[in-house]
Amino acid sequence: MQVAPLGGDAGSVSECQWVLPVTPSSLRSIVVLGCVAFSISGEALAAAAGTQGQNTVGGGLFLAWAIAYLTRRRAIGGWLLYFYIQLYLSLLLSLFFLPRVIANLNPSAWDSAMLYVLSFLSTVPVLLAEALEAYVATVLLFRRNESNLRFLRIALVALALSSGVSLGIDIAYFSDAPTLFFDALTFGFACIWCAYFWKAKRVRIVFVQRTWDYTSYSPPRVLAPEEKRYLLKRAAVFGSVTFVLFLLMMGSAIGDKKPDLGIFVVPIFYALVAAAIGWYAPIRKRKREALLQARSNGETKGAS
Repeated sequence: MQVAPLGGDAGSVSECQWVLPVTPSSLRSIVVLGCVAFSISGEALAAAAGTQGQNTVGGGLFLAWAIAYLTRRRAIGGWLLYFYIQLYLSLLLSLFFLPRVIANLNPSAWDSAMLYVLSFLSTVPVLLAEALEAYVATVLLFRRNESNLRFLRIALVALALSSGVSLGIDIAYFSDAPTLFFDALTFGFACIWCAYFWKAKRVRIVFVQRTWDYTSYSPPRVLAPEEKRYLLKRAAVFGSVTFVLFLLMMGSAIGDKKPDLGIFVVPIFYALVAAAIGWYAPIRKRKREALLQARSNGETKGAS
């Protein structure tokens, strides 16, 4: 049964900005970032099963998105900042749950040896994977090279596999546990960050090439009308599917309790994130060629 908070999500300070002057303005920024990171950490998301928690989490999620957008020009900014903030705040929150985890691992507290073994396999591998992820991500932050990046990818895969097994065990044997919703989020975020650290252009430029320049990283896109229509459809599909999935997860987490409008906050946030990914993710080369070819064929028929 998973009880540790989610490890993993974007740090925002360029390579020459690690030593920040302590001014009232910078202190306020640190406080704001800390509050936001707390509200978007794994335990806060788990608390979303309560109506008050839904509203708190929703505000934090939208602020997190804003921070990711506002820091996008920095080397370690954007969603990379989101990764590192959540990683370290989740690690800090883990300390508060450590006594409960240790108590849960005491065999004498269980009536069934089989259930104890399943709980052990559901908890310990995830904790070890999260600790490894935090260590490797920190090393990568200060020693930016391809070898350390590859190590972090391995750690993220280990977290995805262990949290997937944990989720399966909890669904089969501990389906009434209040941490089930959190288990699903841990697994989902692990998969998302695996994809991010494998595919994101920012990751390769910052950690491997070490030649960050926002202008070359994000040149303005010029889209044909056919490409815009395709991206709008893709964004709508991504957003709709994500909204339904998270709404089902929220309903499962709340259970028989009375819901309020806060039940829509988390699903709407992640639907917007998915829609943004659907819009901004590059179009595959073959698909782009097919769209432009269809446009060319339409112009040819119109001319004839």
